[in-house]
Amino acid sequence: MTTLNEVQPLTPAETGRLRELEVTILQGLTTFRETGSALAEIRDGRLYRATYSTFDAYLTERWGISRQHAGRLIQAAEVAQVLSPTGYTPDTEREARTSEAKAAAQVVQQLAPEQQQQVARFIQATTGTAKPTTSQIKAVAEVVQAIDEHGTVAHPETGEPVPFMELPEPARMAVIRENVSTGTHERLQRQKGHVQGSVMQAKSNGRGGWTDWCLSYAEQQLTGTQELRLVIKRDASGNATVQALVVDTESHATVAYGDHAPYLKKAVMNLVEEVKA
Repeated sequence: MTTLNEVQPLTPAETGRLRELEVTILQGLTTFRETGSALAEIRDGRLYRATYSTFDAYLTERWGISRQHAGRLIQAAEVAQVLSPTGYTPDTEREARTSEAKAAAQVVQQLAPEQQQQVARFIQATTGTAKPTTSQIKAVAEVVQAIDEHGTVAHPETGEPVPFMELPEPARMAVIRENVSTGTHERLQRQKGHVQGSVMQAKSNGRGGWTDWCLSYAEQQLTGTQELRLVIKRDASGNATVQALVVDTESHATVAYGDHAPYLKKAVMNLVEEVKA
């Protein structure tokens, strides 16, 4: 029987794996996905135990980072891993830890691999982008999940009940399109024209860059009751975060919004992705 104070030595396989993981961390401390995954495996397998008594001690003495920072890297890596089949590629660990990314990951995680790929194909076909936002992923994934829960759907041509996953690809796309909420579908459909119009206007008046995009978008797309806002606040971890969104001042409804970001340019670019279709 192993006592609480008894430390099991690393097996040769564990020793070799620890070396591989530490090379990954050493080479990619700024690459959150690979680093977070490596740290999670070291933590879960207690691969630090031959030299360090706790994971905290390993983090502090071996890498000079806190458990909190390691936890953020691990959490971000997990979210990015779950969402990767849908085409989501966050640039930073903060981006992968937003509430929108976590919510999308919770829905996507419940889908089968083929369904996750279906979400990616539908978004790309609808919006023309290979890099979807987390709000797009969540909206479409919820539709696919709801369809799966019912087991069968009406065949788009015959109307007969048929298992969704047995339909050919074009028929599945048609069913998803019919079941996506009107608001989501309209938001996905209008994006391309908005961004193309803004780009053309920017070229014609000599403007360029993310700051002038805001002015071009306001001139071309906003109605008299709409505003483009940048909302800056602290997240649950105490870090500053900003979100760009379009709000109707009369109805107080949010017309469009981008994912939260750690800096202004990224927040605006997230809104661009959301409205460019």
